[in-house]
Amino acid sequence: MKTIANDSKDARIDLRVSLAQKALLEQAAASRGKKLSDFVISASTEAAHMALADQNRFSLSEDQMAKFLASLEEPPLPIPALRKLFARKSVFE
Repeated sequence: MKTIANDSKDARIDLRVSLAQKALLEQAAASRGKKLSDFVISASTEAAHMALADQNRFSLSEDQMAKFLASLEEPPLPIPALRKLFARKSVFE
């Protein structure tokens, strides 16, 4: 997530929430050791980044695109730690 270290806070957002929503937000902020406003800013900024993440676009040359598509068709590399993990009995079984 991209942040700006010396970002001056000169803009304001006013919100109206229900008592239940405020209590929930306060409880969540306290569980993270944050002030309510810091928690709301952090959580909403993260949600905004996630909402926009799938809208990023990039361009590839024909050669790059061919290599990219070919790599998608290749079988995955074996990962011994994953094999070991999947061989274990699940905690849900």
